[in-house]
Amino acid sequence: MFKFYKKQKFKRLQSTLMTAFLVLSITPLIIIALFFLHSHSQDLEEQSTSHLLSVRDTKQQQIIDYLAAQETEVMGFVRSELAYASGGRFYGLVNAFSRLGQDIVEARENAQQRYIQGSGDQIKTLMLPESSNYVGSERYRLLHKRYHWAYLELLKRSDFNDILLVDIDGNVTYSINKDENFGANLLSSHYKGTTLGKTFKRLSEDVRAGRKLNEDYTPIVVSDFDIENGKNVAWLGAPIVQQGYLHSYAMFRLPNNGITKLIADINRDSSIETLLVGDDHKPRTINTKQEDIQNSLPIVDKALAGKTEVGTYSNRLGEEMIAAFAPIETRGLTWALVVQLPEKEAFTRVHQLEKLFVIAMLVAIILVVIASHYLSNFITSPLLKLTWAAERVSAGDLDESTFNTKRKDEIGRLAISFERMQRSIREKIQTIKQQNEALESNIKLIQKQNQELQLADKLKDEFLATTSHELRTPLHGMIGIAETLVSGANGGIPASQKYQLDIIIKSGQRLANLVDDLLDYHKMRYGSMDIEKSAVSLASATRLVLELSSHLLGNKTIRIINQVPADLKAVSADPQRLEQVLYNLIGNAIKHTSEGKIVISANIIDEQVRVQVVDTGQGIPAEYLEHIFEPLIQAGQDASRYRQGAGLGLSISRQLIELMGGTLYVSSQPMVGTTFSFTLPLASEEEIKAAESLTAREHFQIPEEANFTSDEDLSLPENPDGPLLYVADDEPVNLRILESFLRLEGYRVRTIADGPETLALIEQEKPELLLLDIMMPGMSGYQVCSKLREHFDHAELPIIMLTGMSQTEDRVKGFEAGANDYLTKPFNKQELAARIQAHLTASKAEMRHIENKLLESELRQRARTEASLLETQGRLLEQLESAPEAIICLREDQRIRFANDAACKLFKRSLEQLKRSSADELIAPKFLTVKQPHYCGKIDIYIEDIRQNIEADILKLPEGSGLDVMYIFNVGGGVNAARIHNLETAVEVLSGYAFDGDKDQLQKLKELGGEFTRLADKALGNKKDKQELMREVLVDTMTHALEYWESVTGETKFAFAEQSGLWRVYLDRSTLQTRTLDKYMRIETLPKTPRWRTVLSSIEFILEHCKEQSPERAYIEAQRDKMQRLLTS
Repeated sequence: MFKFYKKQKFKRLQSTLMTAFLVLSITPLIIIALFFLHSHSQDLEEQSTSHLLSVRDTKQQQIIDYLAAQETEVMGFVRSELAYASGGRFYGLVNAFSRLGQDIVEARENAQQRYIQGSGDQIKTLMLPESSNYVGSERYRLLHKRYHWAYLELLKRSDFNDILLVDIDGNVTYSINKDENFGANLLSSHYKGTTLGKTFKRLSEDVRAGRKLNEDYTPIVVSDFDIENGKNVAWLGAPIVQQGYLHSYAMFRLPNNGITKLIADINRDSSIETLLVGDDHKPRTINTKQEDIQNSLPIVDKALAGKTEVGTYSNRLGEEMIAAFAPIETRGLTWALVVQLPEKEAFTRVHQLEKLFVIAMLVAIILVVIASHYLSNFITSPLLKLTWAAERVSAGDLDESTFNTKRKDEIGRLAISFERMQRSIREKIQTIKQQNEALESNIKLIQKQNQELQLADKLKDEFLATTSHELRTPLHGMIGIAETLVSGANGGIPASQKYQLDIIIKSGQRLANLVDDLLDYHKMRYGSMDIEKSAVSLASATRLVLELSSHLLGNKTIRIINQVPADLKAVSADPQRLEQVLYNLIGNAIKHTSEGKIVISANIIDEQVRVQVVDTGQGIPAEYLEHIFEPLIQAGQDASRYRQGAGLGLSISRQLIELMGGTLYVSSQPMVGTTFSFTLPLASEEEIKAAESLTAREHFQIPEEANFTSDEDLSLPENPDGPLLYVADDEPVNLRILESFLRLEGYRVRTIADGPETLALIEQEKPELLLLDIMMPGMSGYQVCSKLREHFDHAELPIIMLTGMSQTEDRVKGFEAGANDYLTKPFNKQELAARIQAHLTASKAEMRHIENKLLESELRQRARTEASLLETQGRLLEQLESAPEAIICLREDQRIRFANDAACKLFKRSLEQLKRSSADELIAPKFLTVKQPHYCGKIDIYIEDIRQNIEADILKLPEGSGLDVMYIFNVGGGVNAARIHNLETAVEVLSGYAFDGDKDQLQKLKELGGEFTRLADKALGNKKDKQELMREVLVDTMTHALEYWESVTGETKFAFAEQSGLWRVYLDRSTLQTRTLDKYMRIETLPKTPRWRTVLSSIEFILEHCKEQSPERAYIEAQRDKMQRLLTS
């Protein structure tokens, strides 16, 4: 019988392992992940709700605390000494207000016209002394001055923006800001219907009702926020009650800025919206829109109804919202606080967690599949590897076929695996062949692209060379025509035109030299430079180059030392090119050396001649040495190291040396010097013999230098009365162009070639404006500008940078250095003229502003001097009060300023009657216009309308004293000439003392003896008067010193007290206080024995830490010296 074998399906051990691993891994992973997703989702939802509750409760308590703090501040004020003193019904501002007019209506009208509305304390209408209300007006002014600063200090440390004092009849007697409500009646005027009027009415009624049971009843009334003059404000009011007596009321205006700030603190998270709404459905904060309130109206109504909840609702826009709301009730006010968040944003983290879960599960499944695959492969691969190794050893031909096996496990797969390996190897070899072909194709493509790049580079250089050739033709035409004109081919030309043509010729030759250098560089780069080597005497070439280079020295103090031996062997080189290299190296050394020496030496080393050019110049930094021989590169291209040139000389020199068989290299040390060295081969015998047979040889032609100097008068206007301008530029052409243009514009011009000279000339004479180039040797324009700004500000010396550097970073650097303006070359002349005129005008305006400030300071000092004179005059008049002579002093308007008792008896009138009398009622008119400084003789007077003739002296008094003339009537017998002389001397001495403060002059008064000695002592001040003067000087000095400190440093008196350590700083009701220091700001609060040493130390501390020179500082220093003199005298 034949047996038929059924073909069995191949089973992979790896698949079995992978299936088991996937089932055991993924099932528990999914279950655990679903559990955590559910729990975290619930936790995040609870967190969102809890966060809203926390925000709502926090803000609710903050608002309640804030309002309570404002109420506390109001109650603290109405029970303070300031409130009792200023709000007193019989002695404070309330009482003074009622005296502003004959009745309360006139007082209100005068008060409303007195100050500029909104100014605080600036007077709008003054009361004339002749007015019947003048005394009341002055009383109110003095009391206002006494208390206004205290109210301002109170306002600074609170959230209120105005404080009103209202009398019991509703009249606003005081306001810090002096708005339109100042002077109004809150019960009868149009303010009756305003929030302020209603609040005051409610307060007064509450007080009236409460005082029936308790005289000390002090309630506080708070209004809701309402729009007033475009601002949302509330009013807080309380009565000022002292020992059971009601004086007045205080009304505080509170803006909603503080509440807005409290609410805005949570708005850093833009998804949370906070609403604070009143019972009128209007916002109570600045940044809340009415539209937002309308959208959330259902929740707002619930909060206003007194409900406190958290939940979800749909707003007017149909959005699902989560909201936490609660009412705020205080002092009869009901507000709604709503903190809400869109539900989709609140549960964003939940949705994100779900997305993250799905992504994590997918990643986990992929990782599990990959891990199971590698795990199963890890189990079966060893057996497979052993099988493949055995087959590789036994089989030598990869194309040999293998037998099939029926085994269903890994061992049975050995043959199949080997076959797969053979096929894989064949495919890989085929792939490698294909990749090699592709790589060869890519290499050919790269080679082709390199050739194209080289061709493009060559075309670029050829274009440059062609352009240089083309430039020669117009250049030679320009130079030739200009030289023809200079030579006089077309007739004579003026000197000024000849000078301008010379500038054209020299500039064209400079450009032609640059073109030649570019052509040489192009030839050398492509090997087309012809080098004709021959035997060259290095010593002769060096001497020739040194002669050609002598003009480069100019005025520099440089010694050039030639140490090349005369008997040095000849070198193999091109004579002209060798001289060109030497000229470039020696020229560079001269250019970069200001003073010192340059040494040229040569010696033979290893069949070569080494030539060195050593200078003692500024040297080259190490980071620039590797780039020094690159074309178009200078040794350090920063502006301070700038030198004229295109940067081709060293590059051409190096290539020339290499073409002649040598090398060129450099070594340098900054601030020590630079050494350029090159080597050349020695000449062969054949070259030496060939050179001896030559009769003549061409030499290197040096490029002509463009030295634009002219001593000729070019007939430009000198403009002796024009503004003086300095022009700093290292380029002579630019200097000449600018000088010609500016002189024609009407300016005086002085040209400067470098930065140090600019600084030196400005130190001698400051110009009105400076035109400054940036790229100058030795010192850049940036450095010059920075140095000048250390001594002159932008107004004192305007600086315009005029340069060829047009990059944005160059402009920024120029303005940072202190430039007023920045222009690039070539410039537009009209634009330059306009900018110069604009800066000169602005500078003059600023200087006038400074002069006005100094004038204001001088006027203040004059006012102080006049006050001192009036004080001294009063002392003199007091002394003359008891004089036996009858004395009358007249003002310039012929009114009687002073009369003593003897004068009253002489004219038989009281003192008040005399002062109300006109001078012509008492003295004959012809004696009222006496021009003599001192008249002595009889004059006619009228006593009870009877004309009498009496001996008298008439003395003219000094100007500025407020008095014009003094009449001294002899009523006791013969005229005492000596006494009259003494009185005249006393007037002159006291006037001089008042103006100059010279105490030595009072010695003359003491020498007169008697009552004049007592007058001198009184002027000097006895113990009591001196103490009063010292106290006045102390308060004045401390006040000005603190004002100077705040204006210079921008800091407060609290910062001064803490930094100096001389005064204590207190914390009262969370507000900083300097009680002791404040006492030294007023005469009334100054201690009886002030701490003089502490005061002087405070002034020294302020002067030491505030360096700004100003008239205020000079005044403080003068007052300090005066205080020290008073202390030591």
